[in-house]
Amino acid sequence: MFRGISNLNVDTKGRIAIPTKYRDEINSDHNGQMMLTVDHADRCLVLYPMTKWVDTEHNLMSLPNLSGAVRDMKRLILGHASEVEMDGQGRLMLAAPLRDYAQMEKKIVLVGQGDKFELWDEEAWSVGRESMREAAPINIQNEESLKGLSI
Repeated sequence: MFRGISNLNVDTKGRIAIPTKYRDEINSDHNGQMMLTVDHADRCLVLYPMTKWVDTEHNLMSLPNLSGAVRDMKRLILGHASEVEMDGQGRLMLAAPLRDYAQMEKKIVLVGQGDKFELWDEEAWSVGRESMREAAPINIQNEESLKGLSI
């Protein structure tokens, strides 16, 4: 289970070091293999353990290509998908086209989402988090699936 927020730096070769608290799970449960792709709605990246990605990819591939929206979604998510493997020092390479998509500079934020991570440029995360916080009361009132949520 991936949860929490970590501030990371992209090194000169485009790599990030995965926080130690996640490395054992990634290595033992997923053989260090991950899939990195773009988020379809936000300018961030999504990092899946390979075992979770297989299900996600299968679900995407089973959608009908007759829909333009489905084709666009596949182009974004599958077209940008990049296999990444954690090296012996717990680092992952972030391909330049993916960093460009997410407008990532040196400082990024790794956000645990349970079964995957999101990677955000630090500034974009700060701005987005504030917008999410401000919209939360309205979203809880208006979104049927959030009604009754108590945290």
